[in-house]
Amino acid sequence: MEDDTIVKMGYAIQNYLEKSGIKSAKPAELMDPLIELGFFDKDHRKGLPLRNVLRNLNDSNKLYLLPQVQKELKTQNIWWSFEPLKF
Repeated sequence: MEDDTIVKMGYAIQNYLEKSGIKSAKPAELMDPLIELGFFDKDHRKGLPLRNVLRNLNDSNKLYLLPQVQKELKTQNIWWSFEPLKF
């Protein structure tokens, strides 16, 4: 996924979190709105497409493109969540 598309996805995530009043969302919870907006074709394995994007961003040190993302390192996995930015 291109950097500019990821930035647009960040704006969409922020908008969704603000409008819905959600304080923290897991990738699976964001898949339906992101599919509706055309960022993904379908969801499988409860948010795997978004988690794959997050892994790729993490590996290339580009998580800053999605400033809403929070990561918590576990022994074998990373737990991802999204929190709305406060301005």
